[in-house]
Amino acid sequence: MEERLIGKHAVIEAIRSGHTINKVSLQKDLNHQAIRELLSLLDDNRIVYNWVDKAKLDTYGPAHQGVVAFVAATEYAAWQDFAQGGLIVMLDGITDPHNLGAIIRSAYSFGAEGIIIPKRRSASVDAVVHKASAGAASHLPIARVANLGSVLDQLKKRNYWVYGARAHEASDLATIEFAKASVIVIGSEDSGMSGQVEKRCDALFKIETSRFESLNASVAAGISCYAYRLAQKSK
Repeated sequence: MEERLIGKHAVIEAIRSGHTINKVSLQKDLNHQAIRELLSLLDDNRIVYNWVDKAKLDTYGPAHQGVVAFVAATEYAAWQDFAQGGLIVMLDGITDPHNLGAIIRSAYSFGAEGIIIPKRRSASVDAVVHKASAGAASHLPIARVANLGSVLDQLKKRNYWVYGARAHEASDLATIEFAKASVIVIGSEDSGMSGQVEKRCDALFKIETSRFESLNASVAAGISCYAYRLAQKSK
């Protein structure tokens, strides 16, 4: 099965990560100087590319930047392969691909080991996610599992501590002392975490705000990952 990656940066990062690229289509009137790095990578990796009209690329989406890659379908990781005692971000009910991509970008930036998402009630990793992640989705392992609660049970046996983000009735994030082996759980903006996930959390935290009651899920995830990083630096 073939998927598409849209946008220059997403395609460049996919090539760098070793993702299998079947073909790349480039806009005919594109400034070669603007895509010099991409053209060099395509040539160095012997990736087939062709030049097409903008109208053709527009059929794949409006924000293509003149670059569309046709790639092998996303291969999800096994969480057991990346759970090495650092930070894991678990997403429970993140259905917006732009949010998922932004969270992947933040998690990768702050050194997370990987992301865990459920097979149901979640966006999958597609072209929109790759673009929103600025290519980070090609570098950060992402596991897709049938049962989040069961995975948390197994992670806890590996000495991970589980911290869940909530909008209300939780400790201030600033007071949380994250363990090195941590799972940060971000729930959906509408309903939060599911009951089976929340009851497995060792601590619940909220991000104090002065105006809006709650934050966008991707913003909350980024702040939480940064708080984890600060906690590790202070030890």
